[in-house]
Amino acid sequence: MFVRSICCATLISALAGPALAQDAPTAPDTSAATWQMPWQIAPIGPASAAAGEQTILSMVPGTGLVKGTSAALQTIGQPLPEVPGRNRTVETCRATVMSEAGKAGMKQVEAVSAGPDKTDKKGDYFAPVRFRITYERPMMYEVREAAMICVVNRKGAIVDAYMPADESVVTQWTALSRR
Repeated sequence: MFVRSICCATLISALAGPALAQDAPTAPDTSAATWQMPWQIAPIGPASAAAGEQTILSMVPGTGLVKGTSAALQTIGQPLPEVPGRNRTVETCRATVMSEAGKAGMKQVEAVSAGPDKTDKKGDYFAPVRFRITYERPMMYEVREAAMICVVNRKGAIVDAYMPADESVVTQWTALSRR
C-alpha cells in the first residue's frame, strides 16, 4: 500500500508539476532575446507571401542569383541612403537585428539612419533605421530591405524595434525633421 501511494504521488507530481509551473506569474522580459524579427527583413517565406509581397529572382553581375523585391534588387551594389542628423539607435538596433538574422543564415547586415532620433517622456531615443540584409542560400542570395523604428534607452540598450504601419511614416519623419 505504501509503495502504491509513493507511485501515485510521483505520478501526480509529474503530471501536475508542469501545469503548476506554467501558472506562476512571471515578469515580462524586455531583453532583445524576446524580440522577433519582422517578416519584412526576415528571410523570404510564408509571411511574405501572405502579405502579398512579390519577389523575383535576378542575375546580378559580380554577385550571382539574388532573390528579393524589385526595389531591394535595384539598390544592390549601392550604399543605402543615409539621412543626416543624430540617430543614437542605429548601432544598437543593428546589433539586435544581426543577432536574429545570424540565426537565419545572414551574410551581411547594413544599417543607416533614416532620420534623426527623438526622445520620449521616459528619455528613450527612437528613430527610423533603414536595413538591407543579405541571406546566403544554396546557390543564391536573398536580399531584404526595409526601415524600422528602433527604440533605445539612455544606457544604449534596445527597448523595441518595430515596422511602421506604412513606409510613409519614415518619409514623413524625415520631412518633419528638416523643418
